[in-house]
Amino acid sequence: MSSRLITIAVFAVAFQAQLLKGRLEADGIPCFIKDEHTLQVNPMLNNALGGIKLQVMEEDVPTAVSLLRYSGYRTVFDTPAEPEKKEAHILIRFGKFVLAAAVVLGWLYFVEFVGK
Repeated sequence: MSSRLITIAVFAVAFQAQLLKGRLEADGIPCFIKDEHTLQVNPMLNNALGGIKLQVMEEDVPTAVSLLRYSGYRTVFDTPAEPEKKEAHILIRFGKFVLAAAVVLGWLYFVEFVGK
């Protein structure tokens, strides 16, 4: 048996981690929360530490991940959906064209009349 802890979810606030910890422990999966107290004392370290981590034993990972997914939570093993790239709206493209034309015409005016 391995006693290694694996991070299965990361949170920005402690109460979400505590809620899921209670959910997993209710189903008999022992779990731990890492960096909770550090980030409660100094929340500015959230990005540096990578958030509050919910960890379970290595042998409990498949069960815990399936329970979290069933409950509607994302885990660190889920890949985020690729955002769909949309073409710029026609008015935005036209606005960029008008702006570029105004810059060019302004430069031509300056060179022709003001620069002499």
